[in-house]
Amino acid sequence: MFGNKTNLLLVLLGVFFLQGCSFLYQNSEPVPQSESIIDVSQNEERNWDVVPFSGLTQDGDEWSTEEMEGTYWVAKFVFTRCPTVCMTMTPNMVQLQEALAEEDLDVEIISFTVDPEFDSPEALQDYAEAYNVSLNNWDFITGYSEDDITAFALESFAGTVMPAENDIIHPTRFYVVNDEGRVVRLYDGERDFDVEAYIEDLKVLTN
Repeated sequence: MFGNKTNLLLVLLGVFFLQGCSFLYQNSEPVPQSESIIDVSQNEERNWDVVPFSGLTQDGDEWSTEEMEGTYWVAKFVFTRCPTVCMTMTPNMVQLQEALAEEDLDVEIISFTVDPEFDSPEALQDYAEAYNVSLNNWDFITGYSEDDITAFALESFAGTVMPAENDIIHPTRFYVVNDEGRVVRLYDGERDFDVEAYIEDLKVLTN
């Protein structure tokens, strides 16, 4: 009996030692540049091409995805009455916009409202002003139905748009679309936002 207990103790100590070594090796591994970036440029599990879509800008001008051909752009979803994540995501995107300007990177930003019935061009204009958004390379898009934006988010970005109590569930990632109209990167737009990593990544993509 005593021998069995001794053997069991040795086994447990061995497991503990191996786990401890594993822990040390895991922490000594090089840390990735950013865990906030997902590269989907080689992903063949789904079609990441952005489907045709159109609407109105905050100025009331017509806009369509066709206008973005030959241009790199970053897409995000938003709505002006958002009581939660947008209050973090929009300031984060403003940081990204400012960094793009500092690095002189030719990248557009497009925000799609998921609350088009309420978010008129005027409402989006006021929202942009409230966050000190420069509209030189950033447009807010409305002028479509809720069904349209729900389908667009799912088909183009694998994102879910769904009404909730006093809220609208929508994607919190920023989506980098290349000059051929295909999503190539997913950036965390909220808690793990990493503007320095995103700028370095965009430098590589746009060169």
